[in-house]
Amino acid sequence: MDTGQHIIELKFEGNGIKPSKVKASEVAELIASFEGAILAVVKQQNPEVNEADVLISFEEIRDQSLSIKCLSHISKYVLPAYAVIATSFTSDQYSNLPSSSVDNLKKIAKFSKRHECEGVFIQDGERIATFNKDTEIVVKEAGTLRGDTTIYGTVLKAGGDTPRVTLKIDDDYTVSFEVKKDIVIKLAENLYKEVGVKGNAKWDKRTYQVLEFRAESVIYIEQVTIQDTFKQLGDLLSKTLHKVDDINSLKSNQGHE
Repeated sequence: MDTGQHIIELKFEGNGIKPSKVKASEVAELIASFEGAILAVVKQQNPEVNEADVLISFEEIRDQSLSIKCLSHISKYVLPAYAVIATSFTSDQYSNLPSSSVDNLKKIAKFSKRHECEGVFIQDGERIATFNKDTEIVVKEAGTLRGDTTIYGTVLKAGGDTPRVTLKIDDDYTVSFEVKKDIVIKLAENLYKEVGVKGNAKWDKRTYQVLEFRAESVIYIEQVTIQDTFKQLGDLLSKTLHKVDDINSLKSNQGHE
């Protein structure tokens, strides 16, 4: 397993761009957006990973152009996510990226437009994707569906600095998404229990896997033993049979009148 450090870089060049000509707040936003875009894809690809464990540390800003260099310390998570982002730019396809990643990339693209310069994604010194002032990040929804739905599953995780929940849908499929604090508290109280979460989802048309989910409320599913279940069924059946007996008795009495 590759555990070494790799350098990932967001570079802007052309039109005399360099840090001394840019506001400090703009540079800070670029750094935050660069990290945020990558971490969002990491979480999409690896729902079980705690984002606090995926460290993308800032290394330096170079002044000959505007170049933001970072170290990725867990390359097995960061590099695949970085490659997905680079491929999105080269193919002009952003629909498979999580919405928070798209939002951060739009901020990066706006910087290029505002300063009329070219942006470059670099990995270990190799240029892997570029964009410029004319690049428009548009999410084409052709391969996805969106609508209100309810997701049912077992709560595996609930919490974190950025509230997030992971539901186990079945043995082969889990889904993870950010939630509001009040919802994560409710779900944390039902750890390892089955629940339903109502909200708005975006899912892949081909695989029907959930790509994004905005949770709105929690549905509690009563947890009962198999004995209780059979008892409830027995009671229901008994009531039904009594109703049948009453109907038959009524018909019999009517027949004798």
